[in-house]
Amino acid sequence: MKLFKQCLAALIILLPLQVMAEVVVVVGKDSPISSLSESQLRQLYLEGSGRIGGTSVKALDLPEDNRARKEFYQEAVGKTPAQMKSYWARMIFTGRGAPPRMVSGNRAMQVMLENNPELIGYLPGDQVSSGLKVLYRLP
Repeated sequence: MKLFKQCLAALIILLPLQVMAEVVVVVGKDSPISSLSESQLRQLYLEGSGRIGGTSVKALDLPEDNRARKEFYQEAVGKTPAQMKSYWARMIFTGRGAPPRMVSGNRAMQVMLENNPELIGYLPGDQVSSGLKVLYRLP
């Protein structure tokens, strides 16, 4: 019985880690961007917009309470959501930048990316539609 309880406890702890799909960086299938480096990704999300391969792009963000957003910033930028909030507060206050545009959720992210080749965003890997192409997979 004790072994059963230990296995059940381990399952309860590890199950949420298995449920979360990998986070991928995506653009619309009509976007001229075909690749993205880790440093380009980091710079783009620390500036809110930029150029990738000669193409001007604007970053999109999921809501603050979104699980994929938390994982994305931790893996792609090395910052927690609280650190990013503080970072953008300083950038806005000093007039040095504006954060990526926030969308209402995964579906809104999909639709906006599918309809505008100048936007870039991220989604859980299992949320990538046929109208999107994956540029980068987070480790």
